[in-house]
Amino acid sequence: MKKLILQTLNFAIILLFVSCVSFENAHLVNLATKESPSETDLILTASRPLQVKETKLENLPGLILSFSEDKVMSRELEVVEVNKGAIKRVKSEYFQSGGPDERQLNFMIVEFTRDLPYKIYKSGSSIIIRIEHSEPSPVGGQTLKTSANDNEAQPQIQKSPPLREGGYLVGPGDVLSIEVWRQPEVSRDVVVDDEGEIRLPPIKKILVMGMTVPQVEEKLTEALSKYLIDPAVFVTIKEYNSQRVVALGETKTGMYTLKRRTTLVEFLGQIGGPTGEADIFHIKLIKKDGQSFTYDLNELMKNPQKSEDVLVSGGDTLYVPPLEMNKVYVLGKVNSPKSIPIKGKLTLIDAITEAGGLSPGAVARSIIIVRGEPGSSKGIRVNLNQILKNADTAQNIELVRGDIVYVPTSFISDLEKFMTLISPPLYWYVWLK
Repeated sequence: MKKLILQTLNFAIILLFVSCVSFENAHLVNLATKESPSETDLILTASRPLQVKETKLENLPGLILSFSEDKVMSRELEVVEVNKGAIKRVKSEYFQSGGPDERQLNFMIVEFTRDLPYKIYKSGSSIIIRIEHSEPSPVGGQTLKTSANDNEAQPQIQKSPPLREGGYLVGPGDVLSIEVWRQPEVSRDVVVDDEGEIRLPPIKKILVMGMTVPQVEEKLTEALSKYLIDPAVFVTIKEYNSQRVVALGETKTGMYTLKRRTTLVEFLGQIGGPTGEADIFHIKLIKKDGQSFTYDLNELMKNPQKSEDVLVSGGDTLYVPPLEMNKVYVLGKVNSPKSIPIKGKLTLIDAITEAGGLSPGAVARSIIIVRGEPGSSKGIRVNLNQILKNADTAQNIELVRGDIVYVPTSFISDLEKFMTLISPPLYWYVWLK
């Protein structure tokens, strides 16, 4: 009997030990990233191997990791901004139980910068999420990718950068795609009405106008928390209908709606581009707040990186001026005084040549360029002989719109007096012409 009691006690101790081991909490001890040109790794290291379940997000590039079979404790922040490689951020959802220093994980949301292929590996007590991406080449807009059947690198066009919705302000007419994780009956597409509100049952209505996407997510999460337990809300903009831009001048004029993040170059292409009479070197973008910016379309097209930063947005007005306004004037002792349109770079020699060259009696060593608005103009003296005889290219000035080139019949000794007495009649001649 005594032997039986001892055996029973030993068995109970073994069971107790096994149960303690089986139900020992796991601890997330580290969250790290590793980046290479072709891939980005997110490494989750726990105190023991974990059982994890992955769920790919439908409307948001990324995935959800849930720990349904393990009790995982963590000290990580609720939101960790990674912004490294292909990983944007990691959100952790916790159960209500547990202290502030260490709480029990419900699931983790790993957000990607764009929709990319990924794989999940296990290495000891670590979980590795590997997101694959192509290696950028030195040439902007292209990537190099090696074919499986060919050792030579084949150029592949890189996808457009992801939409940066963080700074986009939601407005009337926009269509929002709302996904509440594991709540298909709540998830749906909604239209922002004229008052800037949406209706998402069980919420009757909620104001979202003027908010960014993260702010809409935060407000919906707070509102749905009255009806659901720890809701995880993801919002994307399905249609951009509140962002309207006016196009005027030498292009297809009208009011256009932006459907997505759009650069100035893309916008011009979408509406048919500038006409043949357009001054593409001085395109004006007038912002909603009244600020005006002037851009050279050729320069933007040659510099894709700069072009990506010049965006049109709701309330903007795009004005493409006519080439008629982009002129210089060559007057005085030239064979054919005239106005000359600027198409690219126009130097003093180019302008005088276009005007038929100097006529008899011209004083080549005292040519004056009048630059600036009336009342604030300045005179620039140029010695044409130095350019022609001594190859002094420094004096072959590049002309800008509105410049007046005046070739005199005698040497102008007092430039200040010339600007006072002669430049007003030159301006009157230009205006009346």
